[in-house]
Amino acid sequence: VGYASADTQENGLTVGAQFVPVSGTTFDLTELTVTGYDAEAGTEADVQVQTLDEYGRTVKNYAFYDVPGEFKGWFDDEEVQAEAGDVVFQPGEGLWSMSSGDGFGIQSAGVVPTSDVAVLLQENGLSIVNPTPVAIKLSQCTISGYDAEAGTEADVQVQTLDEYGRTVKNYAFYDVPGEFTGWFDDEEVEAADDNDVDILPGQGLWTMSSADGFSFVFPGVTL
Repeated sequence: VGYASADTQENGLTVGAQFVPVSGTTFDLTELTVTGYDAEAGTEADVQVQTLDEYGRTVKNYAFYDVPGEFKGWFDDEEVQAEAGDVVFQPGEGLWSMSSGDGFGIQSAGVVPTSDVAVLLQENGLSIVNPTPVAIKLSQCTISGYDAEAGTEADVQVQTLDEYGRTVKNYAFYDVPGEFTGWFDDEEVEAADDNDVDILPGQGLWTMSSADGFSFVFPGVTL
């Protein structure tokens, strides 16, 4: 079992676990903790995470509190502490984080995936994160869930976001059998070389899908 912390940034960033579960098929919010603060002083709501609906709207907000000698954990806006089972997500699925400053991190524990990790997407949008402790390039990732003979043209798109959740750049996945396969930006430039996108461990992207049933596939790690 490994432990690692994914850096957050002031304002917002998509974050999640940079492993796959030791057992079971899902992660739980209670399995994530915040790092980067003085343990003796504690931290009160300096880092918050939000579950989002398929349109990127906040469903529920949780703030991390560590009041030494009193309590530690994630609390919703009604000051109710999250318990196991309240917020569950699949490996490679992300949350939107909000931080009061740079220097904080989201720590997770689990197993390094040596096989591909397929994140089941949903119609409209879903946050995804790199579920490994190594950086992955967008060009290394693929899409599954479509008829390989028919191919797919922009049925799944991904967006890099700035710290306020605004789109920086959009990439669409194309598989035109016998011609080309890959990610292309809105200027039809392929994600490769200088145009590629680094997806850091435990950090991610916003996806947009034309229907249910597609999966975003991260490559496994070679140990």
